[in-house]
Amino acid sequence: MRFSRQRNWFAVALPLTVASGFIFLLSGCASPGPARPPSLQLPQAVTDLSAEREGDHVLLRWTTPEKTTDGLKVQPPLTAEICSEFHASACTTVMRLGVRPGASEVTLSLPQNQASGPAALLAYRIQILNKNGRSAGQSAPAFSIAGAAPPVVESLRGAAAREGAVLEWKPQPGRATVELERTLVQAQQPTAKKANAKKPLQLTPTAPVKVRLQAGGTTDSGGTFDPTAQRGETYRYTAQRVRVVTLDGHTLRLRSAPSIAITVVMRDTFPPKAPTGLAAVPGDHAIDLSWDPNTEPDLTGYLVYRQHVSANGTDVGPRTQLTPAPVPAPAFSDRTAQVGETYSYRVVAVDAAGNQSSASAEVQELLK
Repeated sequence: MRFSRQRNWFAVALPLTVASGFIFLLSGCASPGPARPPSLQLPQAVTDLSAEREGDHVLLRWTTPEKTTDGLKVQPPLTAEICSEFHASACTTVMRLGVRPGASEVTLSLPQNQASGPAALLAYRIQILNKNGRSAGQSAPAFSIAGAAPPVVESLRGAAAREGAVLEWKPQPGRATVELERTLVQAQQPTAKKANAKKPLQLTPTAPVKVRLQAGGTTDSGGTFDPTAQRGETYRYTAQRVRVVTLDGHTLRLRSAPSIAITVVMRDTFPPKAPTGLAAVPGDHAIDLSWDPNTEPDLTGYLVYRQHVSANGTDVGPRTQLTPAPVPAPAFSDRTAQVGETYSYRVVAVDAAGNQSSASAEVQELLK
């Protein structure tokens, strides 16, 4: 009987052990989950489309996405399809062009019916198509203005002045301001590579620095002043008339085409102002001079001149320059003056370009 019981135990226990191992194996297998459909490779929709009207053209800018709607890297080729809406019409395709991920732009020429007549709202949308011609949808609209642009700025001219550049043009009636774009013209700079004696020096052009200037006011005044123009620099200016238009709650800017560019060379030919407040005081074997300081930012210093005056004050000797180089401070001590003699003094201001002012008022002093 004992043997029979053991046999029965093995008979029952063994199947249970095998079953447990089978369950363990099933529980250790990862669940594959639901199958993912293949990516449609749809580029993400454009979110930053902008439109800028200039003359008879519209400049569109946007960022072509780098990812698909699945978060994958987009696969070329990509095509940008641009459409426009005018007078509540359906969005009509106006251009298709190949693009790459990143900053993108294109200039569209307006048809005659959109480049003339009264101002009207114009909207653009864009979608990025994959190689199969499919997209994730169009962008939100970017608004611009249809209608006649303001007239081009004519007779633009400029000249250097002491405190900046003077700009003038032919004014036009109507409520339109004038904006100017200034570009700093810089000489090409040599690269860091060592020059090869057998080859000409390679030059790398410096990127232009552009500054937009507002002429001010709501009407065309026919001129403005650029106080930020620096002496010694060369600038290129263009001008545009700008009209602000509000259509269906959208405030937009309508620009004319740019004017002909002009160049203004800011040569420093403007002397400093003459020093003022010159005073002379006799001291211990010297005559001390002082005057009001000049305020020019490029001032280098002052030159001091002296003339000998006779006792009766009628005969004046030749004028002598006492300072070989400009002195930076508005003061000078004449230690070459002789006791019992009378002298006449004048002071001249000098700037960094070597321009000299007219002489200050004369002052006389007797060294006792």
